[in-house]
Amino acid sequence: MTRRILCPASEASATARQVPRKPGFTSISRASYSSSSSSSSSISDEEVVDIPEVFNSRETLEFCGLNSEVSALIFDSWERLQQTPGELGYGNDIITEAKHFVRAMGEREDAWLPEHDWRRALVGMGATQRLCDAILDSAFAHLRKTQSASYWVLDTIDISWEFLEGLDKRIRKKRDETRDLVTPSPSIQPGLLGTYRGPSVLRTATIDAVPSSVEGRTMLFKGGAMAGLVSVFNDDGSLNLARLWSRNPTDFHRCKDVLLYFTKHVDVAEIYADYTMRRVSPEEGVVLHFAVPSELLEDHREIFDPEWQQLVFWSRGPASFDRLSVPPHLTQFTDAPLLIGCIYGMPNKAVARLDRSSDLTGQYMKTRNGGNATQYVFQTEAIQIQLQNQCRGWVWYQSMRYARDFAMRFLPPDEA
Repeated sequence: MTRRILCPASEASATARQVPRKPGFTSISRASYSSSSSSSSSISDEEVVDIPEVFNSRETLEFCGLNSEVSALIFDSWERLQQTPGELGYGNDIITEAKHFVRAMGEREDAWLPEHDWRRALVGMGATQRLCDAILDSAFAHLRKTQSASYWVLDTIDISWEFLEGLDKRIRKKRDETRDLVTPSPSIQPGLLGTYRGPSVLRTATIDAVPSSVEGRTMLFKGGAMAGLVSVFNDDGSLNLARLWSRNPTDFHRCKDVLLYFTKHVDVAEIYADYTMRRVSPEEGVVLHFAVPSELLEDHREIFDPEWQQLVFWSRGPASFDRLSVPPHLTQFTDAPLLIGCIYGMPNKAVARLDRSSDLTGQYMKTRNGGNATQYVFQTEAIQIQLQNQCRGWVWYQSMRYARDFAMRFLPPDEA
């Protein structure tokens, strides 16, 4: 069950020199895995990140935002489970035990309304003071209130674990790119959309800025953690949009977990990316920019009140046997290839305590200018396949940590 975070080669190239190690941790250079280009001055080898040496350890739980006492408690419980083959939990990674602990403590006391004691609930789940401060950062208050305290702790654990799982690959990829990078001549001018018509060895194009508009295409966005979002790119530059499916329940479906949610507001995607980075400081918050063929968006339905209220209430409201199927009058929306509607702005636990759908009036997530945030939901397999195929080479990823005017994209085969 002992798996190291980094292979020896990656650790050798990433380890920060002359930095004292904490027991159970390795100090690595942030530059060793950053998406920032090798020629960028936005990051230096002096920026250091402490990562646990092995996955199933107390140190990993602390990295995920749990305090030392709770981390020791969970580790001891996990270790006991590994002594007995066949025991429930035997063979699981320690993250499973950690999330079980957080859920159990969240059942005792959680927070989801502004008047609740969020800090006390977070502390009860084992969150460190640093994680409490990050979740409760007033700059993200509007986003935080869309979910419960337990959700944000569990989400932080997931992002942290996913970061660790992908770190070795990121270090090797960055090392190979730095070694093999061919810099275009200054005389080579960027072509369409900033794509260099230069050396064919470049599979990833570095772009000064993502275009705000593309003729014949509509820009849609998704923000979050680098490890999760950039995994949408296959090694050959093609897309695997299944990696972006949202877990149920979502705003517009109670059961389906094969739906693709995007927003048309870049500022909404950016705040999701920034909040990820605020809670998991070693990770990069990223925004994916999709230039979607506008004709692909023509076959859509828009949903407004009162149907919007009824669909959200069915999707996120109280559980019961008579709520397993979509209400017949709402299937026109759930069967649509593309559904467009406002983003709901309150957590599931709040909806579950409402008596009727009309109580949802006005509970929308807002953009920075105070308008209602809108989401585009690709619901059918056919339109998702079209989106996946027609957006190849038309998706940028932009790191929020280093420079909002720096972006990269994978080139389609005819440009690589």
